[in-house]
Amino acid sequence: MKSITFFQKRWNRGILNIGILLSMLLFASCDSGYLDKMPEADGYDFDKVFKDSTNYRNYCEYLVINPFFLYLQNGVKPLGSWDDITDNSMSTPTYSGVPSVQCQIGNYYAMRSNGDAPMANNTTWEQIWKHIRVANTGIRNIEYYPGGETGKNKILGTCYFYRAFAYMELTRRWGGMPYLYAPIDASDDMDIPRLTMQETYKLAALDCDSAAMYLQDVIPASEFQHPTRIAALAIKSRILLYAASDQARNEAGAGENLWEAAALAADEALKAAEGVGYTLAEWGAANNGDDGYYYLFKDAQEEIYTTEILFGRRAQINWGSDAYINTIRPPGTLSGKYGVAVNQRLIDCFEMQATGLPIDDPESGHVEQNPYVGRDPRFEYNILYNNSTVMNRTLKIWQYDEGTGLSGSDDCKITAQGVPDMGYTQTGYYAKKWMGKTWNAATLPLVWPYIRMAELYLNFAESADEAWNNPATKDGRCKYSAAEAVNMVRARANMPDVHSKFLNQNDFRARVRNERRVELCFEEHRLFDLRRWKIGTQPEYRDIWRMRITKLAAGYDANAYPTGFKFEKELFLRRVYEDRHNLFVIKLDDTRIGPNFKQNPGW
Repeated sequence: MKSITFFQKRWNRGILNIGILLSMLLFASCDSGYLDKMPEADGYDFDKVFKDSTNYRNYCEYLVINPFFLYLQNGVKPLGSWDDITDNSMSTPTYSGVPSVQCQIGNYYAMRSNGDAPMANNTTWEQIWKHIRVANTGIRNIEYYPGGETGKNKILGTCYFYRAFAYMELTRRWGGMPYLYAPIDASDDMDIPRLTMQETYKLAALDCDSAAMYLQDVIPASEFQHPTRIAALAIKSRILLYAASDQARNEAGAGENLWEAAALAADEALKAAEGVGYTLAEWGAANNGDDGYYYLFKDAQEEIYTTEILFGRRAQINWGSDAYINTIRPPGTLSGKYGVAVNQRLIDCFEMQATGLPIDDPESGHVEQNPYVGRDPRFEYNILYNNSTVMNRTLKIWQYDEGTGLSGSDDCKITAQGVPDMGYTQTGYYAKKWMGKTWNAATLPLVWPYIRMAELYLNFAESADEAWNNPATKDGRCKYSAAEAVNMVRARANMPDVHSKFLNQNDFRARVRNERRVELCFEEHRLFDLRRWKIGTQPEYRDIWRMRITKLAAGYDANAYPTGFKFEKELFLRRVYEDRHNLFVIKLDDTRIGPNFKQNPGW
């Protein structure tokens, strides 16, 4: 039998190299060697670690400074890859090792060992279990902490928070897991049965309650990447939303209706957050939000992003770095290397601003041959399209020029074989969300929101609609109705309220799902929303569509084609997505510890 990598077989409370704790620089390097030594190895001194307040704090700081994976500094691992394995987008590189290419053919087995697939691979699986080990050890030894009550509370709050956070990530990626409350010794039984998803989520929600008991409501901006009580309550709202949804509720052995619990958790988090000054960042005066909403995700205006982001991370991205030129900045006019090609289906989710109606509604005001005018302002913020402008540069994205007879354009190059050149869009669009607005800026400070106020409003809106069967109902315990909550998010983007024709449970459900897709695109939500709603196998949520754009020759009918281009939607790719893809493949070695810890269904 091969060695176990995640159930703490090789690590108990006495394992820690004190030399690593003496230097935060070494700690930040995330050298995992010290975690892999056997308990009886030389060089460990329990007292110097857990009976020294500074070393104890530094030990638990591992949880903060060593995330499961890096969203913002992934280099060749594209930022958009979280959505690229869904129906929101696809990566423009098409070689076999790209995660979106593997997912398109249903090859999740390859993703588990793909270093470019941190959303699903064995390394992330191991790192999340490592966080659980650190959190459990921090909690278990708290009686030895010699510092004051404030320091002790911060340690306990941090450890409870990260244990909940780790189990949330494990469960939504790989399913229900054994819930460990203490480090397991090498002699302990490793063949532990898996809980259901709903059981695991409920235990993680209890850990959020424990974290909230110890953490502060507000922390200094210098500690932005640390959890707060508000963050714990917010993550609890997401956990219970997932626990209430179809994937967890309908799993064998589950079945508890948790929609009301999810709604009340989101309401509690909203009240707490609003009570200490959190709010939605202002959109600004510009149609695309570049003078307001932009600073929620980019640049160094902490007075803006700290108003909405309840828990997140920051990073500096250099203009010429892999992280910027691989998918943040596409090739062609913007001098990148690769891009994120956005699915036409996502484009169609951006409603008409004047009416607040979906573009397929006959009363929406949408013009098929002038498709990008008058859309939800978040469209301008998130999407690069033909003739859009960014960094004072206008993009030329068309597949065919009728006047010259040539295929391709500056930002959509076509090979002699008639397919987009490597790195260029296959769909007629690129993602814009993580791109700066200054050409050749030395660095771009980026902020990754693990959870923010907009999600809280949407969590409440969805769960309240399901719990009380009517989006207009305001439960006496709650501050908002479901409709009022979603309209908060829409109003920030200068969008009208949800139209009255949708204020019934079923139609409102569709509008809330659409709102999540628009507001949270490219923030690693879409995959888990598709899974928990169990709709990923349906063609409309599976396949990739594109816009075929033809630049018309002189003499075209300006009434029929007011932009000088002809726009035609067409199916581009039928992705493979089956029920088994609702969970990733667990590292094979770790499913061989015994009959109780089973691999996910279908794998």
